[in-house]
Amino acid sequence: MKELSNDILIKLASEIAGIEKKERENLPYNANIIEDIKIKENAHSRILTTLLNYAGYDHSFPVYQIFIDLLKKKCCSIKDITIHNPNITAEKERIDILIDESHESPSYSIIIENKVCWADDQFEQIERYIKKVQGHNVPNESIFVIYLTKYGNKKVSDKSLTPKAKDILDYDDKKLCRFIELNYKDDLLPMFISSANQIDRDKEPLLHSSLIQYVDYWKGKFSMRNGEKKIAQKIAKYMADKLNVNSIQDCLKIADNLESLQNALDKKRNELMKQVLNEKVVEPLKKYLGKDYEFDLLENCIRITPIRWTVAYIYIGTSSDNTIIIGVYGRKISNVASASLESVDYEKDIWCKGEQGYNKDVVSSNIYSSEFWDLVDNGKILKVLKKDIKELITLLEGKRL
Repeated sequence: MKELSNDILIKLASEIAGIEKKERENLPYNANIIEDIKIKENAHSRILTTLLNYAGYDHSFPVYQIFIDLLKKKCCSIKDITIHNPNITAEKERIDILIDESHESPSYSIIIENKVCWADDQFEQIERYIKKVQGHNVPNESIFVIYLTKYGNKKVSDKSLTPKAKDILDYDDKKLCRFIELNYKDDLLPMFISSANQIDRDKEPLLHSSLIQYVDYWKGKFSMRNGEKKIAQKIAKYMADKLNVNSIQDCLKIADNLESLQNALDKKRNELMKQVLNEKVVEPLKKYLGKDYEFDLLENCIRITPIRWTVAYIYIGTSSDNTIIIGVYGRKISNVASASLESVDYEKDIWCKGEQGYNKDVVSSNIYSSEFWDLVDNGKILKVLKKDIKELITLLEGKRL
């Protein structure tokens, strides 16, 4: 096999992208509505929520039952779950998907953290979600967390799954552990196919057609449609010829080199993101707000504290699907301030270190998309943040913060 360098891998990646684009142009048009609207991570959560919620003509929750059967194969502790009338929501309390039967006996809650689009883990993210569910009076031994990814190769970070969260979920006990890794390729796609095959299409035509569309969508993503399989085979042969790949060991070596390249790209990307945000957002905000505000630029967020505030601060950061949010957090948010924030659609949240607060979405573009950085470059992100910060300060004037 040829000796590999980053230059060779980058050149090969560009060539493969060109081959794939050209070959896809020759494929017959595939009428898949989900694919055409180019959905994002939170939309996948809503689709999965809709499918799991479907009660059917006999109120049997057919897809959710198959989902629970899948979980029972993955987790011993989930075997005692009985389906009654689950409350399944998307984006409630900032949790991607929450399945809650806290009103039943025995009660249980399943938190699904959807990382299908490779969103970054947030600081103490899973610990915070567990804390929210504990507020529903669900015992620790009945709280389950699913870490859902596209292929299964993204692993949860310690900053999200903290030692405290691991302890609550019995992470280190193979028999009792209630942290479950699932992925769309090996777990959910087969589940969707099984559901479509088991459901009576005459009695449940809408559910059946929805599943067929979603199955086809994921087959497309994983190059499992007939035409796409041929493209994948052509690309694999091209890569093997270019790199003179002849063995499993060669494949593993390439994978190691690609991982090293990806890590280097991620590091450089993060450095550039921090540099551009500081230049295009943080410094202009400092000049705009003036000396009466203190700024802290942390790893994943900006904290802005008006000098008159003693127990709270303005927070600018990212949501679970890597879009920008703005909010107010602190050790204590007064009832008057809470009512004011709720009146303008800020959503209550529990933050790290026992802090509480309220936040709302500011920009829907993912921070890892070119679209977002175009908005940064042309000043639109800064303009939105200036407006929202001023509105927050005016709204909370005199509210004991």
